[in-house]
Amino acid sequence: MRADRLLSIVLLLQRHHRLKASELAEKLAVTERTIYRDIDALSLAGVPVYTRTGPDGGCFLDEHYRSQLNWFTGAEMQALLYTGSASPLSDLGMEQAMDNAVLKLLSLLPERSRQEAEKMRHRLYLDPSGWYESDDSHPTLPLLKEAVWNDVLIDVTYQNWEGDQHQRTLAPYSLVYKSDRWYLVAESQRSGKMRTYRVSRLSNVRLQSTHFERDPDFDIVAYWQESSARFVNRIPEYMVTMCVRPHLMIYFQSVMVGRYEVLEKGEDWHILKVKYTVFEEARTAVLGLGVDAEVIDPPSLQQAVIEQARALVAKYD
Repeated sequence: MRADRLLSIVLLLQRHHRLKASELAEKLAVTERTIYRDIDALSLAGVPVYTRTGPDGGCFLDEHYRSQLNWFTGAEMQALLYTGSASPLSDLGMEQAMDNAVLKLLSLLPERSRQEAEKMRHRLYLDPSGWYESDDSHPTLPLLKEAVWNDVLIDVTYQNWEGDQHQRTLAPYSLVYKSDRWYLVAESQRSGKMRTYRVSRLSNVRLQSTHFERDPDFDIVAYWQESSARFVNRIPEYMVTMCVRPHLMIYFQSVMVGRYEVLEKGEDWHILKVKYTVFEEARTAVLGLGVDAEVIDPPSLQQAVIEQARALVAKYD
């Protein structure tokens, strides 16, 4: 819709101050001619937007102009105001700041919009935490947040997954919260490479007095998506074909989401292809399913389950 596009132009110019018509056209998936027509329409409506030619030209918005909150649609306000569980913000010591920000934002809204926003807050609640408490602790988060906010180098001790500890000097770029865990994205001063560090494995964090210069082209969203994809691709796969009783499907549907495929459904048995990471995980899982599951392939896993079952019988006999 054109009204949405006009608002998007204003918000983009508010954020970037200057954009070329070609850049606006690319962001909004329209032609440059359409952008110029929209800018003319905004000018006629009293929005102080203008264009300038030349090497440093483009589309501009008066720096003193700010759009009003009543430009938000209902769905946009709902997306902005849901608070849910503030556990990640609590870790950063920002829970009260979030509550205060919501109150201030609500106070600026027109009465009707404020009523709609309050109505929404009682109808939508998002809780990012899991059912079980994570064993991750985050005593270093306040210091890390300060370093990230102020672009300050830090000295840390990092413990890798094998338990080895290493001293590192890092340029901390971003903090990321995923699946109840915090991660620090930082540039190693030793290798010069951007890496991801699990916050619970960082200790002895010390802020230096030295500031670092951020790479202006660094994009945390792009980095995290690429890094996550690489991590998933590195996870090993150990494929198992098995028969299971139908009543076991509740286990696979709740615990093994995205890691199994139903090859055949029968009245008494279902045949599944299940993706485990390593042999030991598969053997432990199959043994836990007991007599209601039977390995078809690979034969080596089938034999290992038989040997382990015999050993268990002998142990408890």
